Amino acid sequence: MSDLSIALIGCGALGQVHLTVWMNLIGVRVRAVIDKNASLAVQTVAPYVGIPVFPDLQTALESGAFDLVDICLPPQEQAPVIEEALLAGCNVMCDKPITYTANTAYPLVQLANQRERHLLPGFAHRFYAPLLHLKECIDNDDIGRPTMFRCRFSGHWEEASADRTGDILTETATNGIDLFRYLCGEVASSHGYTRKIDVNLGVPDTALVTLESVTGTLGVVEACWTSPGGHNRVEVYGSAGAAIVDYDSETLRILTAEHPVWQTRYESGPNRYERLLSHCTDVVRGLQEPTLTAQDALRTLEICASISKA
Repeated sequence: MSDLSIALIGCGALGQVHLTVWMNLIGVRVRAVIDKNASLAVQTVAPYVGIPVFPDLQTALESGAFDLVDICLPPQEQAPVIEEALLAGCNVMCDKPITYTANTAYPLVQLANQRERHLLPGFAHRFYAPLLHLKECIDNDDIGRPTMFRCRFSGHWEEASADRTGDILTETATNGIDLFRYLCGEVASSHGYTRKIDVNLGVPDTALVTLESVTGTLGVVEACWTSPGGHNRVEVYGSAGAAIVDYDSETLRILTAEHPVWQTRYESGPNRYERLLSHCTDVVRGLQEPTLTAQDALRTLEICASISKA
């Protein structure tokens, strides 16, 4: 089986993480690194040999087609690049949110379907090892039917700045909303609040969202960029047990009917970006069905829109 050809767009922090992963994956070949900042692109590929650098996707496509275009750009810049890649016949993976609104995401989802290409949103938390084990516990009925869910991602984010385009809801709370859908089922109703705690920021930096699934699971998603002390965890309480993923200690704590005392599991193995990118390559090869789709990205943005209007 021939190597998949990869084009990476964006040499910021996430793009550099992805490039490191791509270079260590078997069966893929990075054939282009693309960034409008030429010096940054050259600096990013410097540790590697033979990776061409291009200023834009159009120029890179003149050298040949790509099986997968990995877009690591700010959400406000992604839509035209996603469209260009899909029109060129490429499969696309991109950071979440794929855009800031459902209205701009919908035509991209339609285009991917029309072109019969994958548009894979980078919900990397789904591939975090303790979270994967939590999903397995739910699927195996180890904690019974999920009845309550809580997700909190908070702390002081130094990258939050006054000129940001996206807010806490679309950039951070979307992770919790997606995890609720992944673990507890489709959202039937949603409500929420956003607040601007730091007056120097141009967008809300704190959000609280309440969710109810079609099966009656109740959920809370909390997110904050400006808390001096923060916490990052996902909790699911079921009819027969409970499970807590603690990102700060990288552990899964679980209690079941068969083992009614809390047990702590330390998960190891590939990190979530390695698992995410490996899964995407298997999807493009047709070896796996995607566990995350463009519809997941669109649905999350639709929920955010309903909260914003509430």
